[in-house]
Amino acid sequence: MIADRIKEYVNEKGIKQTAIASATGMSKAAVSETLNGNRTLTAEEFVGICNFLEVPCSKFMEKPKDDKKGGEDQ
Repeated sequence: MIADRIKEYVNEKGIKQTAIASATGMSKAAVSETLNGNRTLTAEEFVGICNFLEVPCSKFMEKPKDDKKGGEDQ
C-alpha cells in the first residue's frame, strides 16, 4: 500500500506528520489517518507529499526490492 511506504519513509527520515500537514495543506488528522491506513490518499495529496519529501512519486508506487512475498521466479 502506498501509504504504508510513505509512512515507513517518513519514520526512517524522522519527518514529523505536522511538517507534512503544514507543507501540503492537509490537516494533521488527515495526515495521521492516511498514514495509518484509515483514510484514502487523494492524487493531489500524494503528489504534494512527494513534492515535500523531494522524492519522485514512483518511489512509493514500486514494490520494495526486498519484498519476499513474491517468492522465486517460476
